[in-house]
Amino acid sequence: QQLYRCGNTYSQTPCAPDAASARISAGAAPAPAPGAVGKDVCATDGVARMNFPDPESTRIRSVTKAGAEVIQYAGKPMAARKYQLAINTKDHAGAYTGDRVYLCYLSEDERRVLKVDAMRP
Repeated sequence: QQLYRCGNTYSQTPCAPDAASARISAGAAPAPAPGAVGKDVCATDGVARMNFPDPESTRIRSVTKAGAEVIQYAGKPMAARKYQLAINTKDHAGAYTGDRVYLCYLSEDERRVLKVDAMRP
């Protein structure tokens, strides 16, 4: 595709009669940053934020992507990716509670936990 440099921008149409065409290389997309993403972030950082009485006993039964939702974060509305986690963990008495569903909200790039919450019945 032919492009022309017009000051500090580029255009598909010449911006001057003597406009010279510009070559822009189509480089490869940057590699994604290393580290956990998506359901792995919820299964690690998200569960750690839930502060269960016996974190070592926590059993993650499933992690399911549940779409996107706008949540309140730092007093502002923010788009978040939502995951549902089915978790069985011990209570303060040391007994397993049975599977319960929790919600984990991630940043749009799915690399940062914004909020975790128990799912309301």
